[in-house]
Amino acid sequence: MRKIDKSILAKVIKPRDPISYKGNYGRILIIAGSIHFGGAAILSSSAAVYSGAGLVTVATIPEKFASLNTRIPEAMTIDYHDQKETLNSIKQSNVIVIGPGLGISELTQSLIKSVIENTTKNQTIIFDASALTEISEEKIDITSISANVILTPHQGEWQRLSELEIPDQTTENNLEAINKLAPSSLLIVKKHLSEIYYHDNVSQIKAGNAGMATGGMGDTLTGIIAAFVGQFGFSEETVSAALFLHSYISDSIYEKSYVVLPEKLISEIPLAMKSIISK
Repeated sequence: MRKIDKSILAKVIKPRDPISYKGNYGRILIIAGSIHFGGAAILSSSAAVYSGAGLVTVATIPEKFASLNTRIPEAMTIDYHDQKETLNSIKQSNVIVIGPGLGISELTQSLIKSVIENTTKNQTIIFDASALTEISEEKIDITSISANVILTPHQGEWQRLSELEIPDQTTENNLEAINKLAPSSLLIVKKHLSEIYYHDNVSQIKAGNAGMATGGMGDTLTGIIAAFVGQFGFSEETVSAALFLHSYISDSIYEKSYVVLPEKLISEIPLAMKSIISK
């Protein structure tokens, strides 16, 4: 099993071309949030913005527009009930995130179907949170998706997807399960020392701490991954760098703080990325 350490960051994070514009750094669509889970949309989209995504659009419920526009004025908002506008955004985005705080509903199923049916090989889909639950409960087929696919389950969600009890989630069993479920997908199993599975390669992150055990941490990671793929392209290396940066910043905060709050982590992302290219 390959170990992911700090060296991955300099391999992926590069200085920006002096002659560039926002379209060079990825168009990200984040389909997230609901009445009870609006914070997930805020955290995932703010993490994407602070990680350098060029254009971020959040498809959510209108009731959350004011809070999103106040907290993240850099992000655009659309109503995911508007099928035409949502479809247009799906087609125009480089990276589509679906799931943070969406909840379990027929609408979530419909949105997943729309994403699956209207993306191409030049795009990347990140299935997270509620989307993963719907995929497992409704037995949604994700094997024939044209786009690149990233799955981001924590161990409980992976148990539902893989039907592997947590004690049985060994490297060998996880590989066998992802090859059956979606052999072309990149899988991140979020846990202490999170693991990445992709095309029979297995990597493990060498960072992370107990202070990260707080709500919203996974939503934040998803936003970072989306921004990195949007800027640096889809690859195992890019996703590994996003995963490591998330825990690397958290470790720095944890040295002085009992709990690592996602908002604090997000605020540190631009500084951490700058430090990598300044060395």
